[in-house]
Amino acid sequence: MRTLTVDASSFVSKHEMHEALRAVLGQEYYWGSNLDALHDCLTMVFEPTTLVIKNWSAAVRNLGDYANRLWHVLDDSAEENPCFSAVIE
Repeated sequence: MRTLTVDASSFVSKHEMHEALRAVLGQEYYWGSNLDALHDCLTMVFEPTTLVIKNWSAAVRNLGDYANRLWHVLDDSAEENPCFSAVIE
């Protein structure tokens, strides 16, 4: 199992959030900078992978409702793809 960790304190804008997630997921997981495309990407993870997002409160503070929408995308992706899970800390 692969565990990927990203620090949400770098999520100072939607653009920065997508860039940070893209960096931790790697080049093979490219998506347009929107949540629908991220969902598509995460449902195509084919090896057991857990994405750990540290400092979640910073994402909520910086992104507001967009952080909640991100969490729903991560949760929905995990429900659809048994190879993917997400944890917020």
